Amino acid sequence: MRILVTGGQGQLARAIKSTWPVTTDEVLLMGRDQLDLGDPSSIRKALEGAKPDVILNAGAHTQVDRCESEPDLALRLNGAAVGELASWCSDRGALLVQVSTDYVFDGKGHRPYREEDPTDPLTVYGRTKLEGERQATRAPEHLIVRTSWLYEAWGKNFLATMLNAAAQGRSLRVVADQRGTPTSCRALARQLRCAIHEGWRGVVHGSCSGETTWHGFAAEIFRQKGLSPVLSPCTTAEYPLPAPRPAYSVLSGEKRARMGTDVMPEWKEGLAEVLMALS
Repeated sequence: MRILVTGGQGQLARAIKSTWPVTTDEVLLMGRDQLDLGDPSSIRKALEGAKPDVILNAGAHTQVDRCESEPDLALRLNGAAVGELASWCSDRGALLVQVSTDYVFDGKGHRPYREEDPTDPLTVYGRTKLEGERQATRAPEHLIVRTSWLYEAWGKNFLATMLNAAAQGRSLRVVADQRGTPTSCRALARQLRCAIHEGWRGVVHGSCSGETTWHGFAAEIFRQKGLSPVLSPCTTAEYPLPAPRPAYSVLSGEKRARMGTDVMPEWKEGLAEVLMALS
């Protein structure tokens, strides 16, 4: 199976490349220099050259706060570009796998969000990713996988920020009133592979299990690494950002377990695996 992965220089694409067996799939990572999601002609040229069986769209404008000041660019990359991918898949009978986000929900819930729950994003990022979901459905063969709080042993993410701050001896104040589920890219990559090979379709949630706050995530990082920086909780109001964050964005894994092989670990187990890679 030939699988083309957009956003080829990102942390999820790298995880896909490192975790998928080369004996079963031909995985083509395409970065912006090969497939520019902001340029329809670049998209078409790359797809016609590669002729993939599956397009796994891991590329996006993911800088949540910058999206607020760059709404047109966010819509182009997160929405319209998905429509271009979907159109090509529709013409060729290929599968489109669209990676989406917990930010399509408003965060006002108090139980894990199910796939059929109403969406109501608070941010430009969330609204444009939701538009990407809508565009993805233009492909008859499509799978939309929502995930949350992604991080890895590489790239810019919360884990790297916490470890760098601790190494510099900085005191940390981390938000303790937003709840979600940290998800390692390698765990999501394995789940995506299972979903593709088992023929999943529609919308499914792909986060690790369990839940915590950003402060709880930071505390667990330091606990597992044997570090003891000064770590204090704070509220969202005390740490204002341009884009509002959902207060509660835990995603239910019930449907995933019904659809087939569920390989998503509990979030602390996923963290342990990533930290092992950093040792």
